[in-house]
Amino acid sequence: MKNPLKKTMAVVAVVAAAGLALSGCASSNDSGNTGSGAKGLQTVNVGIVQLSIFAPIYIAEAKGYFKDEGIKLNLQNVKSGQDAIPLASSGKLDVVAAGFAAGMFSAVQTGLDIKVVGSMGVSDDSDEPASALIVSKKEHDNGTITSVKDLKGKRIGALGGGGATSAFYVSMALKEAGLSNKDVTFVQLSSPDIPTAIKNGSIDGAFVSAPFWSNAVNDGTAVKLWQTPAGTSGTGVIYGGKFVKSKLAQPFFNAMVRASADLQGDKKYSDENMKIIAKATDQTVESLKAVPLYSWLPNLAPLPDQLADMEKVWIDAKAIQYTTPLKPSTYVDTTFADNAKTK
Repeated sequence: MKNPLKKTMAVVAVVAAAGLALSGCASSNDSGNTGSGAKGLQTVNVGIVQLSIFAPIYIAEAKGYFKDEGIKLNLQNVKSGQDAIPLASSGKLDVVAAGFAAGMFSAVQTGLDIKVVGSMGVSDDSDEPASALIVSKKEHDNGTITSVKDLKGKRIGALGGGGATSAFYVSMALKEAGLSNKDVTFVQLSSPDIPTAIKNGSIDGAFVSAPFWSNAVNDGTAVKLWQTPAGTSGTGVIYGGKFVKSKLAQPFFNAMVRASADLQGDKKYSDENMKIIAKATDQTVESLKAVPLYSWLPNLAPLPDQLADMEKVWIDAKAIQYTTPLKPSTYVDTTFADNAKTK
């Protein structure tokens, strides 16, 4: 029989460790947000991975949409959702914008109080996608890897390894070919290291974002083998349990949806948007324009079915220790997207 005290102490330890990893977070009060800010605005503490995929938040802040909803953002850069989820559960953060990984499901299963309330960047059907599965051009040209089914037994680079979003995307490709993640070996690599690893033969392929996949293709190191189907998302917005019940939870979501309207179609590449996103992510406008952006659902709705598929993939890969899938309602709340309003 499992020791409930040991389990509780383990969760507390995770929260404490994450608290050390993120400095400068203001503690939330009992209503799920901090006290009044400038001119009566209520502060919402947001942990965010500093990437353009979270553009709706940056756009909403820069254009005053959060302010219109009575909100002042306290943005805190985090390395991953893994770092920030315990802080959201404990109330030290109200909102987390990050990628989904096996650790999120493990956190929910151990009792951390969070809800996935929205999606962020989704893939489209562009020939120049924001991310792609690439393989060694050498192995492609000599006939070793000409299709996804040829990946069986191969080494695949993935940011975050087998328990991260990249591995889930690879699993989608493998499933189409009658394979699974058990048929490949994932190698944890940072995105900038992937082209070199393909070139020197350390890995046979990788799922990686632009410009890394496109640079590898353009310099003759790799070929694009597969890309995610349109509408797929590996990132999203997570509310802490306290913030879900806050009066600011819906207004916060409304501001993001209002910004999403500014990012539909070619509007996302407007000069104003490019300047905002580049500044928020510490890039130049020129470098940002050189990389294809994701798209965003108009109402930023969460994707429960896809999340359930993610969980199953990671259970099968033993990246998650439990074996019975959670009910999506345990960790997904579609209410805010369903009720989203814009001004």
